[in-house]
Amino acid sequence: MVSANCRQFPREHNIMAPNPIRICPSIAVPLLQRILPVLFVWGCGSGLATTAEAAQVDVAEELERLASVHGFEVRGEEHVQDAIGRAEGDTPYQQVRLLLENFDHIILQGPQGEIERVIVLGMAMPGQAPPKTVIHVDEPTDEEQAEAEPIPGQIELPTVRNGNQHSVRVSLETSNGKRVERALLIDTGADTLVLPGSMIAALGIAESGLRKRRVQTANGQVQARIGKLPGLWLGDQKVADVEVAFLEDDKLGSSGLLGMNVLSRYQMTIDDEHDKLTLIRR
Repeated sequence: MVSANCRQFPREHNIMAPNPIRICPSIAVPLLQRILPVLFVWGCGSGLATTAEAAQVDVAEELERLASVHGFEVRGEEHVQDAIGRAEGDTPYQQVRLLLENFDHIILQGPQGEIERVIVLGMAMPGQAPPKTVIHVDEPTDEEQAEAEPIPGQIELPTVRNGNQHSVRVSLETSNGKRVERALLIDTGADTLVLPGSMIAALGIAESGLRKRRVQTANGQVQARIGKLPGLWLGDQKVADVEVAFLEDDKLGSSGLLGMNVLSRYQMTIDDEHDKLTLIRR
């Protein structure tokens, strides 16, 4: 069960600002076989020490040494071969985090905060890595799980997994109040709700009311049309007046993205074991 405090996802470009907005695919979340506290850290630097203060070491060798000393597993070590990094930090977590600051990576921790596994996903893209994000996962006991009561305002939606990605079905409200169901990819790297341009007419949105803006995608900058959706329904709860970016269908590469302008309103939990998304209103 992955519990994500969405307020910890600061955005580098505000969709309402004149700067180009940023629509990036979220870092893939590996499917865990058991519930573990987990910290997601993207390679953007942590500010814990300056480069001048830290010793430069071979990343692969230092990561292997730390794994041996502290007893954790490493996956994806092939991504760090021949790389140079910083050997700095007072705790194992700080040491690993600084060592892998130029890589997208995941640190899995046990109940006492000990590192159990480090997964290296690859090099961070210069200038495009999102701010560091911390996602905490609680490990409830069987008794706590059995005694847990539904929280007022809690939303539960079934998820569909495709590899490491999760999709949910939502309802998009049209200009005349009708609803159109759509499967959207949960994307914490997208600043905003993103839909294919072919849906503009179906949603009853006037083309003349859309603003054009260049946006950044994984494949480079493309032209988007920015507008407002009357409402987006998550189960029986409505999010009104949601800003949406429409991309040409062939540029989007998916049925749409459920971005942070919706997700940041909630505390988010993805339960891989039961294939469901839980949202609790802030």
